[in-house]
Amino acid sequence: MISFIEKNYFKINLLFLSVISFYCMAGLIVPLQSISANKFVTLGMTLMGVLLGLYNFFIKKAYLTVRKIEYLILFFLMNILTAALVVKYGFSTNIKNLVVFFIYFFAVYPVFHSFTEKKARVLFDVFFSVITVANTIGVLVSLGQFLMLQGYRVYDYKGLLIRQGFVESRLFGILASPNYLSIISLMVIIYLWMRLSLYNKVIKILAISSIVLNFAYIVLSGSRTTYICLVVVALLYGLMTANWTKKGKSILTVALTVGLVFVSYNGIKYSSDIYLKAHSAEIKKNLANVQKGDKNFSLERTDTSEENISNNRFAIWQSTASFIPKRPLFGYSGGNWYELGKEYDASAYIIKQHYLTHNGYLELLFYDGLTGLIPMTIFMLSFIISSLKKYKKYLQEGRRNHELITILLMTVVILISNLFLSSTFYGISLQGCILFVISGYYFSVLYKKRDGYRKLDEAEIKEVELGVMDYIHNLCQNENINYSLAYGTLLGAVRHKGYIPWDDDIDISLKRDEYDKLYQAILQDNDPVYKVVSWENDARYPYPFYRVYDARTVYDNNYIENDIDLGICVDVFPFDYYADVNKDMVKLDTYRRLSVYTLYGIHNKNAKLKNIARYLLVLVFRLTRVKTWNQKMNILSMQEKDGDFIDYLMENKRVSTKFDKSFLDTTIDSPFEDRVYKIPEAYQQILSAIYGDDFMEIPPLEKRVKHDDFLAYIKEG
Repeated sequence: MISFIEKNYFKINLLFLSVISFYCMAGLIVPLQSISANKFVTLGMTLMGVLLGLYNFFIKKAYLTVRKIEYLILFFLMNILTAALVVKYGFSTNIKNLVVFFIYFFAVYPVFHSFTEKKARVLFDVFFSVITVANTIGVLVSLGQFLMLQGYRVYDYKGLLIRQGFVESRLFGILASPNYLSIISLMVIIYLWMRLSLYNKVIKILAISSIVLNFAYIVLSGSRTTYICLVVVALLYGLMTANWTKKGKSILTVALTVGLVFVSYNGIKYSSDIYLKAHSAEIKKNLANVQKGDKNFSLERTDTSEENISNNRFAIWQSTASFIPKRPLFGYSGGNWYELGKEYDASAYIIKQHYLTHNGYLELLFYDGLTGLIPMTIFMLSFIISSLKKYKKYLQEGRRNHELITILLMTVVILISNLFLSSTFYGISLQGCILFVISGYYFSVLYKKRDGYRKLDEAEIKEVELGVMDYIHNLCQNENINYSLAYGTLLGAVRHKGYIPWDDDIDISLKRDEYDKLYQAILQDNDPVYKVVSWENDARYPYPFYRVYDARTVYDNNYIENDIDLGICVDVFPFDYYADVNKDMVKLDTYRRLSVYTLYGIHNKNAKLKNIARYLLVLVFRLTRVKTWNQKMNILSMQEKDGDFIDYLMENKRVSTKFDKSFLDTTIDSPFEDRVYKIPEAYQQILSAIYGDDFMEIPPLEKRVKHDDFLAYIKEG
């Protein structure tokens, strides 16, 4: 069964994204609501999402490999806790919300992780293509209703009487909500506009037509939320795409971009007002729709006034906020807030009116308290900050990634619209799906994307490492610094005259004073290619020792959570006077790993349930700086000022690997691949101390520990 799923995994995900995007769109287009409201359709879509989420979680182990998913897991767990605390008021609605979260976090968010960039882009485009086609058709029909001045009311799938067509000076059309659908229309515009250059002539004409239609709908919908988003998006687009080497021209470009949007918006609004006044007699004759506001001959909204400019939102927010101090930690739950709220204040405005919060952030705090708000906020901030840093890097390199700009602009739309709209998370929501699609695509594809770099094969990686080692060797010779190959590299030099066949890195060791001397020598040398990185010169650096690396290279690291780019390198280890500090060092090293490693990085196959404790502790220690722990480890390792033995102390020493301090004093030449490097004259004693007396014996196959494969890249040109 698993082999079948793996063989068809891409097709399954393609089908799932197509289904969920159409399902969400059907819920927003009134004539199609019978599809999304059908219990068998809903059950089928839900079952597909849950099964895919279970497969991703237990088989694919997405919780270990997908970035930032730990915060979503914590949010999910906090919702379980909140639901349990209010279970006496009911459980079915909260169960439904938990199912939705499960689909969001484990089916939608990781959907791109297992595929190549090409396949991931296909999934991304299919998802937005379904939305674009469905939304544009809905918008086209709605615009036709405006031209024909149709306005009417129908019952939706919930039995509520809703407005359709052009009613009360707003174009509702065949859509359930002009506020939500105009937001989707704006995202469709962003998606199509950023892809125009990729389309052929026919598709480009269709795309431009869709952009025009969706823009017109935004204007006619009268959505002030979308208008704010539109202006901000236009401003940001101008700022992000302008060539800032010519500031005057760039400022003019930004002004023209915003001005064009403003003129276009008001031009459509003005033209529509003229059209409505020209057909005033026809509107008056439409007696079937004569209700308050229906006979207004302009796009000036009739449901707001200077006295109620927020359309009751201020009253809703104030009323909602009054409940939060009463349950600040765990909230009222997304499903049973009304029943629970009545017990606290039955006379409150939101209770009497049974209103939603109309603010996504207030909604999170109200439903889930601080325990839910904090992990979701951390997730969102991580996504936003990381994507902005990625954009900044592209900008510094003189590049523009249109996919990244698309995602940033869509994120801005979601962030702003959440100030005025509810239910991005609670219940299957198109905005919720879009949020986790774009964030998942970013972390799985764009975060790892290496534009301007060429992927290296294993042989090339080793050659780059040897280049770094050549630089160190020559610098040590010139500066009279005594170094030697260490650990597996030393063993490889002695036993294989080069790399251990199943090893692919290079380690060297120096006594502490020589270690410091080499560090300063590299800094002073200021070579354009070969650099040194440590916790001292980069607070993001995760290790207690330093590395000498090729600055032209980077590699993908599944262990490290922060955004530092680590190049192909040689690890440099300091050997200090031996002290029995292992117990304290293990503790500090654990804190270090928890502060900066991914769940994958701290996962232990044999730890089983103990891993759960590690995952939870990660969320705590991520609030600390890895530099703090590295500094403490260094201080602890240097506490002895003299002694007979030396060792590398900044790791978990399950057995003693100390050896006589004189063993590193004298070095000899040793062949390594097609080079010659330094090894200790007393290499036999050192290798015996580290690996045992049988170090020359080739271990059996099962004990040949190979480092995890990693992808390495070198800058082209």
